[in-house]
Amino acid sequence: MAKTTIPPDEFEAEQAEFVALCRGLSDDQWARPSLCQEWTVRQTVVHAAWHIHRTLGDVAGTLLTTLVHGAAQASADQVARDEIRSTSGLIEWLATPGKCGIVNFGELLIHQQDIRRPLDLARRVSAERVRPVLEYSLTKAGSTTLVPGASKRAAGLQLVATDMEWTAGDGAEVHGPAEALLMAVNGRRAALADLEGPGVKLLEARQPGATI
Repeated sequence: MAKTTIPPDEFEAEQAEFVALCRGLSDDQWARPSLCQEWTVRQTVVHAAWHIHRTLGDVAGTLLTTLVHGAAQASADQVARDEIRSTSGLIEWLATPGKCGIVNFGELLIHQQDIRRPLDLARRVSAERVRPVLEYSLTKAGSTTLVPGASKRAAGLQLVATDMEWTAGDGAEVHGPAEALLMAVNGRRAALADLEGPGVKLLEARQPGATI
């Protein structure tokens, strides 16, 4: 499969929208649960900011912790280290230019929706942004480096976007907005409410107990 390239202007626009969202949150909203189970909105922002600014040293440290204690512990340790930042400091960290790439772009897009959905702060995400992340999620690489297991959740299903020209897979149909398809295959159970079709029950049965 050809390498997925993200235009820098799309990456910067997604990052800017995430920052604008954070600047408008109240103290209560920062403390609310996100769609990342067991993570608050604040902790989800911490993770996203770290991800787009991580260094080779950060990656090596996280890999070591993952090998010894598992991926969940590695993520928990990272969040615990960085959530001591002030709210303004965290926002400025998120706003600092990040490394453009499909994984980081996916982290920004998915985690912004992890915050927007439970806070009822809906937005329209363009096809130009959703399509590459959705397609990458269904690859072997995407199901390893973005959110684990997306391709397995989508196996044996035909996914059909109703707001753009996009279809993938074969089997029982699941149709709805592309953003909802993206979130559901990446383990966000809340997105199932926006989807229809005979394959929804199977997709629901494949949702994890926790997502990172």
